[in-house]
Amino acid sequence: SIAPILTLYVRELAGNVSNVAFISGMIASVPGVAALLSAPRLGKLGDRIGPEKILITALIFSVLLLIPMSYVQTPLQLGILRFLLGAADGALLPAVQTLLVYNSSNQIAGRIFSYNQSFRDVGNVTGPLMGAAISANYGFRAVFLVTAGVVLFNAVYSWNSLRRRRIPQVSN
Repeated sequence: SIAPILTLYVRELAGNVSNVAFISGMIASVPGVAALLSAPRLGKLGDRIGPEKILITALIFSVLLLIPMSYVQTPLQLGILRFLLGAADGALLPAVQTLLVYNSSNQIAGRIFSYNQSFRDVGNVTGPLMGAAISANYGFRAVFLVTAGVVLFNAVYSWNSLRRRRIPQVSN
């Protein structure tokens, strides 16, 4: 939901600067750097404490980062929050995939992973459309708040679903 507005939001924050494209590119890329750094560590932590705890914690952490993104005053503040959001994002895919492995039989694993990919693709289509519509009607800052609400819904739904199941944990 944030991708279509990021450059425009950065321009609003930075004012009339000549390098807004560079600044936007940096802010767009820092979550990937953070995810690259955090995913192996958080995946290993998930092996110790359980992927469900990693998933719920990362979702809640994401909500707590998205809300202040709506109130930042500078591109640097936005960049720092997006870096931290990337660290949380690096935890999500490994946790989800681990939960899929734990809860799927070998006979249907391919189908389950294809459903997971399909739902990610649905999010990749609807998220930017939603972000564009929200920003057109309510402004850039509202996109972060609505996205936080969607992620919070996912956290609550996931927590309710996972608390009914006992997930095996690997001890080191």
